[in-house]
Amino acid sequence: MSPPTPSLRSLLPEASELSPRADAVFAALRRAVLEGKLLPGEPLRQETLAVEFGVSHITIRDALNKLVAERLAVRTPYKGVRVIELSVDDLREAYATRAVLEGWAAELAAGRITPAELAELRRLLPDSYVTADPASVERARRANRQFHDVIIQASGNRLLGRLLQDIWNRLDPMTSYSRTLDSQQGAELRQQWGERDRLNHTALLQALQDGDGARARRLETEYIQEVWNILEKILETAYLPKE
Repeated sequence: MSPPTPSLRSLLPEASELSPRADAVFAALRRAVLEGKLLPGEPLRQETLAVEFGVSHITIRDALNKLVAERLAVRTPYKGVRVIELSVDDLREAYATRAVLEGWAAELAAGRITPAELAELRRLLPDSYVTADPASVERARRANRQFHDVIIQASGNRLLGRLLQDIWNRLDPMTSYSRTLDSQQGAELRQQWGERDRLNHTALLQALQDGDGARARRLETEYIQEVWNILEKILETAYLPKE
């Protein structure tokens, strides 16, 4: 694995957004992991990161502790901290769990979602799926998660929200669009994937607008399962470690 690149520093938030240095470095590392700039299994060495960000080893240690606490990295005795890396079996379990919990969240949301939250879903919808344009990949990654986050928060169940955030944090680095829908794979694959997302998101939004919890739950659960069936074939052959 190559050491972190100078581009990581560009991910630091503005000083006005986060004042403690460890929080700012953590925010930059978190973004780098979720956006695929730091790869699954990549070592996060304190010495290298301290130079990269121009901060002390203590600051880096605190930032890495936060990254580990959020399950975006793991600490192994005598080996240090690495970006989280999951096997096919790990991901299969995570997707199965996500399908059940996020389906439940959608059902709960249908009974209590607000007009403002529905308006936010409508705003996010056009950006929440990829198109033939390679530039759509990163935009869709962000908007897709925001779309689902709105629904999860609308469920009103804070514990459910925390559990799903943890699952998403485990899945994002391994299944980021930049890995599974890379521009080299062509416009046709992105169009197929994007159309599936568009249809699902549109149907899910309609179910939520109608207050139909059972339909929202079914749509969310079945689609997450369908996504995993597709992803498994891509990831098992190209990216994931075998157990």
